[in-house]
Amino acid sequence: MSQLSLMSIRKLASATALSALLSTLLTCTTSNVAHGAATQQQPYLSMRNTSMNQASQQTGKVSPMLGATTSEKDLIAYFGAPNVKRQTVHVVEGETSNGTVIYPNDPKRRVTFIWKDVKKRDVPEVIRIEDQPSQWILPNQITTGTTLTELEKMNGKAFKMSGFDWDYGGNILSWNNGKLESLLKSKSGKVSATVSLAPPKDKHSSDELSGDKEIPSSNPSMRKLNPVVATISILAP
Repeated sequence: MSQLSLMSIRKLASATALSALLSTLLTCTTSNVAHGAATQQQPYLSMRNTSMNQASQQTGKVSPMLGATTSEKDLIAYFGAPNVKRQTVHVVEGETSNGTVIYPNDPKRRVTFIWKDVKKRDVPEVIRIEDQPSQWILPNQITTGTTLTELEKMNGKAFKMSGFDWDYGGNILSWNNGKLESLLKSKSGKVSATVSLAPPKDKHSSDELSGDKEIPSSNPSMRKLNPVVATISILAP
């Protein structure tokens, strides 16, 4: 065998080994990303199985799960910097915070993040959706627009909520030890998903159902109104 042929074989072998190494590293990286998304502790938000989500999967990206370990860097890595914006966001009772919003101009995909440390932006304090309809859902399929009747079926019983038309209006106060009591909490109990209801767009709440008071979902007037989920918040205080 000529010296030229031997050199060619060695170069080919070296290139093949390098290609195999790169392939292995790429596989490991993709696997780690998938593992990270799959191990996000409940409760978390994930995308519905829509054509938009399927298109993301075809590009090799893992469907994101937004939860207590999601950082701003994670959001940028998955959704791209142009779709992740820092904005002043509403907290409660007139308070605001310098938060992060993904897809701020697309209500169906918009999600708001409020951070424990605004400088680091590595641990969320609140993750919130409040647009109807939304492509984001909790693991048990609860999303904005889910009705009181549907929530009672999921919970297996009636629950307690606050009256409407004030800062904490429509909040679920207790699931009465129903099925959703544990499903909307992490195993440690430190992270939880809260749900707030509001009257359907074509209806209004009566004085009976308004104000700072506790109302059972089994209240005949409440069931007739059949309010829908207006806001979902994942809290990690």
